[in-house]
Amino acid sequence: MSKFAFILNPVNIQNVHDYFPIAKLTPPGLVKIILRLLPPFKLHYAKNLRSAQGSVIDGCFIACPLLSKQVLALKEEIVLDKILKSVRLAERTGAKIIGLGALMGIAGKGGQIAAEKSPVAITTGSSLASAAILETVKRAADLRKVDLAKAKIVIVGATNAIGQNCALGFLNRVDTVFLVAKNAERLTELKNFLAAQKSTTNIIDKGLALETVIKDADIVIFTTSAIEVPFTTTVNSLKKDAIVCDIPSPRNISRELCEKRKDILIVDGAIIEPPKTAKVGLKLPLKNGFIFACMAETMILAFEGKTQEDFSTGFKPDLNKVAEIKALADKHGFEIKFTSFGKPISL
Repeated sequence: MSKFAFILNPVNIQNVHDYFPIAKLTPPGLVKIILRLLPPFKLHYAKNLRSAQGSVIDGCFIACPLLSKQVLALKEEIVLDKILKSVRLAERTGAKIIGLGALMGIAGKGGQIAAEKSPVAITTGSSLASAAILETVKRAADLRKVDLAKAKIVIVGATNAIGQNCALGFLNRVDTVFLVAKNAERLTELKNFLAAQKSTTNIIDKGLALETVIKDADIVIFTTSAIEVPFTTTVNSLKKDAIVCDIPSPRNISRELCEKRKDILIVDGAIIEPPKTAKVGLKLPLKNGFIFACMAETMILAFEGKTQEDFSTGFKPDLNKVAEIKALADKHGFEIKFTSFGKPISL
């Protein structure tokens, strides 16, 4: 039987309270200090998970005790040290593949450093997340009757793996792609790479100037937290009837802000429903049974026995892997869901 391990971090203080109610008695500031000092630990076991093909796996979920805002605020070497300690713990569980969830998969060159230092195969889940976003945005455009061929799309966090896959995936499908990211050198490299594809899509490098394009964008895709890419625009600055695909934790557009703009459609973009026989039983801010794409990719690779080499690591776009993991998801009974704030969107 194949085994996997998945490393995740608490999104916020509420997430800590969900698992450890006694933490409600502790001031938030002290909770943050305790998390900094805690070593990684095993959070949850999932046994005898079965795919639609009949493959069976076990999984161990490991907590890297840093809040998302701490991950973004601390020096990368501090965060990476804690991630690597989490990877060591995952290795000791006997896992054949280790998944790095969300922000865990961005630090250390998109999981590349962890992959170089671990004898176990590593994935960040970025390939399935990319497939899910591309499909979800297409469904949202169809729902809102947006002609993608005429649409202007902003990709925030364009230089990470998901952002690059999305940019490449939208070539020849949309009118304009605005690239927004903080790393100017990687942004220039991405623009030049996309320009070399000789597509009909306009590719525009906007650096960190999200404010200048968001009001004209038909679709906004957040692949990263706006803590990384400054976002001071109010929700009222978004174009009328805009579609926003917001996948990070913490979210960039809150439910409260959406109440002020009923015309805007917020979609999650990277939510997956596993087969009923593969429910992990983990507490997540999603509809019961749904999981994040990064978790699903790790499980799918374990089900398939594709654990001999790293899968989604680094920041280079690879639509072949996006297509491959989507096909494996279909094979093993994992379905991309069309959701907003974790709940299915009514069509």
